[in-house]
Amino acid sequence: MSTRRSPEPASDKSALKKNETSGTQAIDRALALLFCFTHEQPERRIMDISSELGLHKSTVYRLLQALAAKGLVRQNAVTGAYRLGASVLDLAARFVGSLDLRNAARPHIEQLAREEGESVNLSILDGSDAVLIDRIVGTTTPQLVSRFAPRIPIYCSAAGKSLLLDLDEDAVRALLADETFRKLTPHTITDMKTFLQRFRVWKRQGWAYNDEESEVGLRTVGVPIHGHDGLIVASISVSAPTFRMGDARVKALARATLRAARAASEAMGAPG
Repeated sequence: MSTRRSPEPASDKSALKKNETSGTQAIDRALALLFCFTHEQPERRIMDISSELGLHKSTVYRLLQALAAKGLVRQNAVTGAYRLGASVLDLAARFVGSLDLRNAARPHIEQLAREEGESVNLSILDGSDAVLIDRIVGTTTPQLVSRFAPRIPIYCSAAGKSLLLDLDEDAVRALLADETFRKLTPHTITDMKTFLQRFRVWKRQGWAYNDEESEVGLRTVGVPIHGHDGLIVASISVSAPTFRMGDARVKALARATLRAARAASEAMGAPG
């Protein structure tokens, strides 16, 4: 006999809606507060912000404390006024850097896709994931689209693995310490020991390989792009169905992707 679920109490619904609304309101207020700082007024007092935004001084103080904890604002120890913090500069640098990276790499991933006929991805590292920031669709049919786009775990992606190739094994262990190594296909690497064994091979050859580890029927090669300081800033990866990706084709695509990544690295000012 089926049982009928009791309706959620109206008070619970009201509380949930209130929490969601208050959370959104806090974000809106924090963002409005950040935009109070301008070229003309780089330093602001609590009472000035309170007056401009129409908020109580205690509310402004709490918002400033939360933003200060993340480095988005800092307090002048002498005057007690606030100004923007270094984390704002960090965010701006990430934004500008991603635009420069995409512009520098675009001609080379376009050429690679045109010459090889396969789809080419440009990805960056975010925690323990590779995040897609640009993609050129290949001309050869069929083209398979990953179910993970735009974000895929490092451990099962050529893009992600290649982003690690300037790290040592201790750094890789630390980065993937909380990774579950979930088995996505019969070919997925599911433990750190095996991952590190293969990592040594990828590092030695300068490119990484995804052999149906994230999706059955899809193989991918990935090569890192280096920035002006010689460190890895992104990866170029090329994917194709397994029936077009025999061993010889994998090696040929790896060579072509290495050339494209070198050209993109040069465009980023990487040392020769």
